[in-house]
Amino acid sequence: MRRLLRTLRLLLLLVLLVALVAAGWLAYRAAAARPVVEGTLIVEGLSGEVEILRDVDAVPHIRARNESDAMFALGFVHAQERLWQMEFQRRLGQGRLAELLGPEAVASDRFFRTIGLGRASKAQWPHLSAEARRMTGAYVRGINAFIARTPARALPIEFAILRATPEPWTPEDVIVWTKVMGVLLSTNWRDELLRVRLAARVGTDGAAWLMPPYTVNGPVIVASAPATSPTAAVGGRSVPEIDPRRLASLASAALTPGALGGVGASNSWVLSGARTTTGQPILANDPHLSAQAPAVWFLAHLEGGRLNAIGATMPGLPGVVLGHNGRIAWGATNLMVDNQDLFIERVNANHEALFQGAWEPMRVVRETIRVKGAPDETVVVRSTRHGPLVSDVLDSPGETLALRWAALDDDDASIDAFIGINFARTWDEFARAAARAHGIVQNLVYADVAGNIGYAAPGAIPARVRGDGTVPVPGWTGEYEWAGYLSADQWPRAINPQAGFIATANNQALPDAASPFISSNWEPGYRAARIVEMIQAKSAHSVEDVMRMQGDVRSAQVRVVLPWLLRAKVTDPVAVAVVDRLKKWDGDLRGDSPDAAAYEAWVSAAAERIFADEIGASLWAEYANVPPWTSKALDRVAHAGAPPFCDDVRTSARESCEEILGSALSDAIVAMTRRQGTDVASWRWDAVNAVTFPHRPFHAVRLLRPLFSKTVAVGGDANTVSPVMRAKDTTIVASYRQVIDLADVDRSRFVQTLGQSGHLLSRHYDDMLPRWAGSDLVPMRFSRQAVDAAAASRLTLRP
Repeated sequence: MRRLLRTLRLLLLLVLLVALVAAGWLAYRAAAARPVVEGTLIVEGLSGEVEILRDVDAVPHIRARNESDAMFALGFVHAQERLWQMEFQRRLGQGRLAELLGPEAVASDRFFRTIGLGRASKAQWPHLSAEARRMTGAYVRGINAFIARTPARALPIEFAILRATPEPWTPEDVIVWTKVMGVLLSTNWRDELLRVRLAARVGTDGAAWLMPPYTVNGPVIVASAPATSPTAAVGGRSVPEIDPRRLASLASAALTPGALGGVGASNSWVLSGARTTTGQPILANDPHLSAQAPAVWFLAHLEGGRLNAIGATMPGLPGVVLGHNGRIAWGATNLMVDNQDLFIERVNANHEALFQGAWEPMRVVRETIRVKGAPDETVVVRSTRHGPLVSDVLDSPGETLALRWAALDDDDASIDAFIGINFARTWDEFARAAARAHGIVQNLVYADVAGNIGYAAPGAIPARVRGDGTVPVPGWTGEYEWAGYLSADQWPRAINPQAGFIATANNQALPDAASPFISSNWEPGYRAARIVEMIQAKSAHSVEDVMRMQGDVRSAQVRVVLPWLLRAKVTDPVAVAVVDRLKKWDGDLRGDSPDAAAYEAWVSAAAERIFADEIGASLWAEYANVPPWTSKALDRVAHAGAPPFCDDVRTSARESCEEILGSALSDAIVAMTRRQGTDVASWRWDAVNAVTFPHRPFHAVRLLRPLFSKTVAVGGDANTVSPVMRAKDTTIVASYRQVIDLADVDRSRFVQTLGQSGHLLSRHYDDMLPRWAGSDLVPMRFSRQAVDAAAASRLTLRP
């Protein structure tokens, strides 16, 4: 026994020793990677000296003599703080993650190699303007200057753990990340496949109930349609007669939006001076993207030559994406445009595709995926006139499907638009720059120091000859081709509207009767309705008022859905007590609310009780993975006098909606009791609504997860202005917030989710998280006086 105890003690000591050595190594490597923020560095590629002041919130303020040097310095700073994140992102887009992560990443690589983001990036580089190429080239040189002067021991710790070395960057690496963002913001092709699967189970009418385009009576962004250009008229929107059973098996293997992080939303609004306490416009924006560590955005201020802009930059991209330049301010939300179509192709063994009676050769490309710890894999990519055959990466027999997507066009110069906006000083200059947008189509809101406010949604919006993009269409007939894109005078836009404000929240852009067709999948109108309500509740708003609006978690959905839920037949005492509580509830989904916890559990259970029996468990899991669809379907059911779906088709009895809702409440109480106990009054919504910011890829490693990933408990849900939208493998949150005061830009504020640094041991890795969770933004210092007063460090780059 003594020998056994001695052996156990030795083993324990050995384990502790190994753990201490590992912890010491992690600490040493993480500390070695901290960036130099003081002193002087000599770097190649600059034309003149650049000064980088980091303020007390770790926001770098770059002061250069010209625009190119400012972009160079941004690339250098991005690489200092976020090089691993940038490496992961470009490898994701290129389909090269398996080189570092092994076989688990092959499926992702195969998908991105097939749709061809890397190939598209190379094709599109020559189509950028000379200025965009110059700015991008300078940015890339800055990244490479950091890589060249940084020894392996000083690289981010992720490189050491994965035994990786960063390759020099190219301009195509920059473009490929814009393509990945386009994938994440465009889900239509997956919606098409989901609609087909639903129609195979419940018929076309049933699928229409489950996937309505918008919520009933939801607000629209622009009250009237733009004038229609006579040269851009399109054909009817008739939907082809296709047996959904032919596509159902193929669609079952489709990558879900959640699997790629591609479920998102955003808010933006702009108030004219007539609606602010300052007499000048205030612009607010909070883009909603997947929670991740490090944060999606990087706050920065660029000054050099004609360039003087501050706001949210994105590691891997040059320029300020969202922010202001002292003269104008801008923000963006996703338009939800349908610029993707699936074409059903007829192909033969000779790599040819049929089109209007003739066989056309397909483009065939062989891609080699290098896999760490396993043999290489070869991917044969086939493309028709419509695009790559995405069915080749879906492990299921069925129809051959090609993806037509505007972002794969050779002349997509979307990066031109976002760089150009940095330099705009008036509405006309802003509109001209924004008009270069193509594959990424956004609702852009605008304000300037002259008091103007505006809205535009520029980009490649398909002009379809037939069809509405809701289901795959025959590709061999030529009947469903795109007749180019809508002309600029057909894009939704508004300037200085009489209402004195513009609000966008991925809601419907134009009225139903308006032409042209833009989308069949808008986000639920609840966030937009709540924003409009708060704007109209006061005659004049301050910056502080707008910050509070961004953090609002009172749900407009509750007013629609809760009265319908309260029709439930309940007899159980606990259920009766919950109903009594909810009758008096104000719909505020704050974190400490027991009523919010009860409501959310009930809504979730009600959706499953109503829809899952008709469509089946596996399809329900896929459908429920896209929260906007269930929200819009419940909205339609709640508004209907005699809605379908309430009866449980698995039983011989015919249940009423009231009975099903009662059963759903019982389900909800059981589920919440398991998690929070039997005392309903002690339940908290934030106890089951924590947001995790997973590190990519170390969140998947149990021992590393507590170090690299971060979690915070919050209120809100998918339909509140401050959102928490859950889908498979991802949670969508407000990834960045800005409130810009055009009366005094130094009073403007911004914040991102975690912190400025991507280095684990930096105090700026997650120091913004508490402020983000409380919707407490940091100063957006712009003037020289404000920046100098808050400077915490000063770094000089010399050529």
